[in-house]
Amino acid sequence: MKKLKIFFIVALVIILGAGGYLLYMFKFKEYDVADEEVSEIVADPYKVELPDGSTLIIDEQGEVVVEETGSSENNTNTVTTSGSANSEKLAGKTAGSSTDLTSTENNTSGTTTTSSNEKPTVASIKDKYRPALEGLEAQADSKINALIGHAVSEYNGKKANGEKVDFGYFYNKYTAAAGNLEASTDTVFYAVIGAVEKDLAANGYDKSYAQNFKDEYEATKKARRDGILKKALGS
Repeated sequence: MKKLKIFFIVALVIILGAGGYLLYMFKFKEYDVADEEVSEIVADPYKVELPDGSTLIIDEQGEVVVEETGSSENNTNTVTTSGSANSEKLAGKTAGSSTDLTSTENNTSGTTTTSSNEKPTVASIKDKYRPALEGLEAQADSKINALIGHAVSEYNGKKANGEKVDFGYFYNKYTAAAGNLEASTDTVFYAVIGAVEKDLAANGYDKSYAQNFKDEYEATKKARRDGILKKALGS
């Protein structure tokens, strides 16, 4: 009985010692994880276009900047120029044609007024922002796949060169990179959600109608993490 007790004590010490070493290796040991390519993947800014044509971009300080894109301004100028040219051409037409044009403009004006007075539904407001959220998700997936690809390439390179593979190094390096990437993704996502909530409130709807976007986002993040873990265990 005494021998059995001693065995359990020794086993416990070994387990605790191994656990302590693993904790040190994965959490406390410092590694040189500087990697220019990884930094570029994480730092590559998200660009998400909102329904009003503005673009959300994260600056070097990690802050969201709303940028009026140059392409939008060019499009506006193009429309204005085109409109002026058409007006000059129309001025040279017959009076009858001018009358027809005036009638058409009045009808168009009436249609626009009626259309602008229609209150948008919750669904129509949310649908406006789906392309922005889908674009963000696509960019996030692309960045994560790039990180995974780089990690696999680095791992295979070390194995091929006969180098020792330090799993603590890989864990710390790519966990930190993934954490930074997720943080910047969250920042842009909640900036878009802020725009959705503002749009809902402006039309008399409760902000809580945007909650399902948040739920879907968190579910997607969990599924993405599980998928990455499965790939890692599979390799």
